[in-house]
Amino acid sequence: MFLEQRVVSRKTPLDGKLEISPATAGRIGALGETFSVACGGREGIARLHSMECTCAKGAGERHVHHFVESPLLEALAPGREVRVEMDEHRGEVRIEAV
Repeated sequence: MFLEQRVVSRKTPLDGKLEISPATAGRIGALGETFSVACGGREGIARLHSMECTCAKGAGERHVHHFVESPLLEALAPGREVRVEMDEHRGEVRIEAV
């Protein structure tokens, strides 16, 4: 199931975190604390990560950012678009370049 399309942040190759929307985080959260992830032909384990911040995106107001976090995501190229998909039956999230 298609969840969303995102642009890879310049930080993703450094920390292995791909920012996702709150709606996507809610859907992926149904898979549990950790889940299978496929990215670039490789498979591994990922987890959801959320953090509260006061960045410019919220005009200084407190808000939460959501991420899929996995060492596999460090291979993603900044500025590239990726599709985030979920296979509920396999309990897997797929993140692939467009």
